[in-house]
Amino acid sequence: MEISYHQPALLAMRQAIAQAQGNEVFFLGRTDEERRVVEVEVLARGKEDAVPAILQLCRYGDVVIHNHPSGGLQPSSADIEIASRLGSLGVGFHIVDNSVGNVYKVVEAFAPREEQHLEPQRIGDILGPQGVVATTLPGYEDRPEQLRMAFAVGEAFNAGKLAVIEAGTGTGKSLAYLAPAILWALTNEERVVVSTNTINLQEQLVRKDLPFLQRATGLEFRAVLVKGRGNYLCLRRAENARLETGLFDEEHAAELHSIVEWAERTADGSREELPFLPPEQVWEEVRCELDQCGRVRCPHYARCFFHKARRKAAQADILVVNHALLLSDLALRAQTDNYSAAAVLPPFDRIILDEAHHLEDVATNYFSSQVTRFAFARVLNRLRHPRQPDKGLLPRYLSALAKELPDSADELYRDLHGRIEKLLAGRQALFDLAVRDLESIGTDLSEGLSRPVREGEELKHRVLPAFTETPLWEGIAARVRALGLATNELAKGVRALLRAGDKIPEEYAEKLGNFFTDLRGIAGRLEGIAADLDFFVAKEEQTCAWFEVALGRVGRGTSLVTKLCTAPLEVADNLKAAVYDRFRTVVLTSATLAVGPSFDYFKCRVGLDRVEPGRVTELLLHSPFDFARQTLVAIPTDVPEPGRPGYQEMVRDLSEQAILSADGRTFVLFTAYSLLRRVHGELAPILSARGYHCLRQGDDNRHRLLKKFAADPTSVLFGTDSFWEGVDVPGRALEQVIIARLPFKVPTEPVLEARSEAIEKRGGDPFMEYTVPQAVIKFKQGFGRLIRHRDDRGVVMILDARVVKKGYGRVFLRSLPEARVVAAPSAEVLAEMRRFFAAPPPDAP
Repeated sequence: MEISYHQPALLAMRQAIAQAQGNEVFFLGRTDEERRVVEVEVLARGKEDAVPAILQLCRYGDVVIHNHPSGGLQPSSADIEIASRLGSLGVGFHIVDNSVGNVYKVVEAFAPREEQHLEPQRIGDILGPQGVVATTLPGYEDRPEQLRMAFAVGEAFNAGKLAVIEAGTGTGKSLAYLAPAILWALTNEERVVVSTNTINLQEQLVRKDLPFLQRATGLEFRAVLVKGRGNYLCLRRAENARLETGLFDEEHAAELHSIVEWAERTADGSREELPFLPPEQVWEEVRCELDQCGRVRCPHYARCFFHKARRKAAQADILVVNHALLLSDLALRAQTDNYSAAAVLPPFDRIILDEAHHLEDVATNYFSSQVTRFAFARVLNRLRHPRQPDKGLLPRYLSALAKELPDSADELYRDLHGRIEKLLAGRQALFDLAVRDLESIGTDLSEGLSRPVREGEELKHRVLPAFTETPLWEGIAARVRALGLATNELAKGVRALLRAGDKIPEEYAEKLGNFFTDLRGIAGRLEGIAADLDFFVAKEEQTCAWFEVALGRVGRGTSLVTKLCTAPLEVADNLKAAVYDRFRTVVLTSATLAVGPSFDYFKCRVGLDRVEPGRVTELLLHSPFDFARQTLVAIPTDVPEPGRPGYQEMVRDLSEQAILSADGRTFVLFTAYSLLRRVHGELAPILSARGYHCLRQGDDNRHRLLKKFAADPTSVLFGTDSFWEGVDVPGRALEQVIIARLPFKVPTEPVLEARSEAIEKRGGDPFMEYTVPQAVIKFKQGFGRLIRHRDDRGVVMILDARVVKKGYGRVFLRSLPEARVVAAPSAEVLAEMRRFFAAPPPDAP
C-alpha cells in the first residue's frame, strides 16, 4: 500500500527501530487533514504491556503503527484485537516492515470529524423547568439563573469562546456546567476537563453531581477523578524501601510494613484509601514520582496503580482534576510543544475552571521556587542515609554491582566503584556546603540589616535593585552561585555514572534497572535545585526574589533556616500562552469573580484582557436567594480601626454579645491567627460557662470541626483563612457570620509588595487596582458562608467600620447581594440584631 508518511516521520521511525535493534516498536502517528502521518512518537517497545500504554495515549484521528521484524505484514490475531480496540476509538492501525518501506493498513486513519453543536433544547431537556432534573431531584426549585448559565456554557463550547461567569450562591453552577459538558463530550466524542481548587468540590462533583446526572438523564458517560502521581503508591519504590532495612526508625518501619501489606490488598493504591495517615517522610519514600518512573520498562507496570488510573482517565468523557494538576499538564505541554498527545492528562480541547478566583494564586505557586537546606537533604539523603553509611541508593548500587557483575567485568566494576566512591564524597561535601552557606547567608543578612531573628519571628527581605549594589548582596550572591555550581557538578557526576552504566552487559543491566531509574531522578532534582539557585541571583525583571530567615527545628535542636524564594510578578502571559491560546473553549466560573459589577480585575490578573477582542464573553448571575428578606448586614460604626487602641477589646466584646444574640450558631472569621487566638482565649471560658461549645481552627482538622459544628446548635467556630470559603453549613446550624476585619492581605508580603510597585511604576493605583479588589473577592467568599439555601436566614456582622467610613468601603458593599444594611453605633446595631433573631421568618405561619 501507499506509505503516505511525511519524510521526518519516516526517518524518526527508522531510527527508533534501529535503536531497538530491529525488535518490535509501537509508534503513535499524528495525521494531517489528508490523513497522512506527519509526526510520530515511540509508545512502547515490545508487545507485552503495550496495549494499555497505547490506549492511554491515543485520540481520534491518530494512527498506531508497529513494525514486524520478520518483514511479513500479515496481521496476527493479537494485531487484529488491537486494531479493533483502536478502531472503536477512531484510531487507525498500520503494520510496517523494519525499513518502513512497506505498510499494511489494517485500519485506515479516520477522517477529521465535523463538530456537532449543542442545541439549547437539549440542555433545557435536562435543566429546564420541565426537564429531567426537575422531575427527579427531590425538593427541586426552578432556577432560571442555572439555565442561563448552562446555555452560556453551551454557547462557549459551540463558538470556541472564553466564558467568564460569576454564579451567585444557590445558582447550582456545577449542574449548569456539567450538563453541557457531558452532552458535548458524548456528541463530539471529545473529553472535557473540569478543574477545581478544593478537594471538597471535587468530591461533590464525583460522588454526588455526576452520579445524579447519570441516573437522571440515563446518559452513558464515564467520569473520572484524576489525582496527581504523588497520591499513589509506587510498587517498585515500596519494594526497595522494604528491602532497605534501617531506612526508618522502628516506629516508621512498622508503618512502612503496614503500607506494604495494604499494597497487596488495595485495588486503588491511593493515599486516601489507606486506613491510617502515613507520616510524610515515609510516604515520600514510596509514592509515585515522575522522575523515578520506569513506565513500560518497570517490572510492576501491569499492576501499577498510577498507570491503571491513567488508563481509566484515557477512556473517560469527563476528567475532574485540581488546578495544580492541570497546570502541571499545561506546563509539560508548553515545554514539549505537545498539545495533541498525553502529557500529565490525556489530550483535551475544552476546560471548565471552577473556583477560578484562585487561578492567579495557584499559577503563582506553581511557577515559584524555594531552596532550603531541607531541599538538599531530601535529595542527598537518598543517595546515602545520613546516619547509616551503608544505606541509600549509592551503597545499594555498589553492593548490587558486586553481586551481579561477573569476574570478566572486573575493569568495569572498578570504574563504577571509583565513580560511586567519588560521588559519595561529593554528596557529603555538597550537603555540608549547603548547610553552612545557607545558614551563614541568613546570619549575614540578619546582621547586615540589623534585624535579629527571634523565636516565632521571621525575617523577610526582598532583593531590590538598591540591595543588589551592596557588598552584602555581592557576598551572598557569590555563595549562591558557588552552591549552584557545586550542585550541578554533583548532578553531572550522577549523569556520568549512568553513562558508564550503559557498558553493563544487557543480561545484568536488566537486574539493575531500578538503580538507573532512581539515579536519573536524583540527577534531575539536583539540576532543578541548581537552576533555582541560578534563577535567584539572575535579577530577572519580571520576577520577585526574596529571603525568608527564621529559627526552625533541625533534628532535635533549632537552627537558623534560610529560604531563597522566587515568584513571578505576573502569571497573565503564562496563562494566556498555556491556556487561552491553546484550547478551544475555556469556561472560568466561581461565586466570586466580579468586583462590583465588573470583571476587569479578574480578567487583568489572569490575562483574559490580553486575548483577541470578541473571544471573551461575560455573564454575571446574581444569587436566586432573597437576601433582603433572609439577611441582615450589621456594621457597628463606633469600632476603632484595626490596629488602633481598643480594637481588639471591641472585637472580643461585640463578638460575645452577637453570639449570645444568635444563641451560638456562629462563625467568627479572622484574617490573623494571633487575633483569633487572643479573642478565642478570652471568650471561650465565658461562653463555655454559659453552655456554648467553642471550636477553634487548629484544634482539629477542618472536616471534623465542621462536623462538630453542624451537629451541635450551641457551637461557635473561630476560624481564619480556610473557613472563609469552601465551607457549606446550610440550615439553622449557622445563623451568623462575624467578620473581624476586611480581609486585606498583609501588604508587606514580598510578592504583593512587588506587584503593587509594578502597578505603580506603570502609572496605576495599586491600592484600588489590586489590594482592594483582592480583598473584595475574599470578603464576598466570607459573606457567602451564611446563606446556602432558600430557607436560611441570618446576620453578617462586620467589625470593621472602614467599610462605611472609607471611600473604598463602598466597593465592598456594592459587591454584596441586595441585603438590608444597618450601620450605626454598637448599641443600636446589637438591638437590631436581637430583633432580627427574635422575629419569626417572614414566611413562617
